[in-house]
Amino acid sequence: MDRGALAHNVKPLERDGLIEMVTDPADRRNRLIALTRAGRKKLLESERSWARAQKRFEASFGAKESAALRRVLALIASDGFLETFQRPMAS
Repeated sequence: MDRGALAHNVKPLERDGLIEMVTDPADRRNRLIALTRAGRKKLLESERSWARAQKRFEASFGAKESAALRRVLALIASDGFLETFQRPMAS
């Protein structure tokens, strides 16, 4: 992600008090980003919501099917999968 896109994405988090940016003492050109207390609380709430959603999905889709879907999605997101499509096709 380039610097502009990163700045665009973190500004709302900083505005809402979920993160804070400070100058890196080791290299003043850099900024360090840390979760605030409110950010840690929001992260915990989000993790709980995600866990509930996953349980509901698994209950309706099935445990075996959910596990299979997760394996396929992990494969698709892997570097190896992308590399497969970047290779020239054999004639």
